[in-house]
Amino acid sequence: MISPDSLMQTLEDSDNVAYVVTPEGVIGRTNPAWRRFASANGGGAMAGGAVLAAVLPAVLRAYYVDGFARALATGEPWEHDYECSSAETFRRFRMVAYPFDGRGLVVVNSLRLERPHEREAHPGDDDAYTVDGVITMCSHCRRLRRATAPVRWDWVPAYVRSPPDNLSHGLCASCYEYYWGDLGDGGGGPAEA
Repeated sequence: MISPDSLMQTLEDSDNVAYVVTPEGVIGRTNPAWRRFASANGGGAMAGGAVLAAVLPAVLRAYYVDGFARALATGEPWEHDYECSSAETFRRFRMVAYPFDGRGLVVVNSLRLERPHEREAHPGDDDAYTVDGVITMCSHCRRLRRATAPVRWDWVPAYVRSPPDNLSHGLCASCYEYYWGDLGDGGGGPAEA
């Protein structure tokens, strides 16, 4: 079995974003691709030493914690596809958490698809998206839930570029079905933070 240090050394020059997570959920070593990606996407808090569960959106926390625990318990890799787009670019990734000797996981995130957005862009208007003082953004596609029609989620690039302080996270119905249909809530629909 390859050691985590050996795997991380292999990933040092890779474009794949990688990091080590201890069984307690603490982010350990990260590769340069992870540090660049985190910095470019406002994830500076996810540097080494951060507790992973504390920096994940609440709506996704249990899913990742359970998936990582399953990989540690079984010794089998755990995989999940997800979207992590910027204001200009649609990106889909595959995450694989590789367990090693019960001592943690090496998590590798590989870019699977990257292209310009094809979504219709809407202008940023706080009144159109604020409910009880909170704007809800989908944790994956980053669309905003419309205040007057909560089943409608709009693509507002301005809020992706510069998220407001009153932002919360949820899951739109499209992402819930595509990425998270196995959340285990009995198919009750999108969750909200």
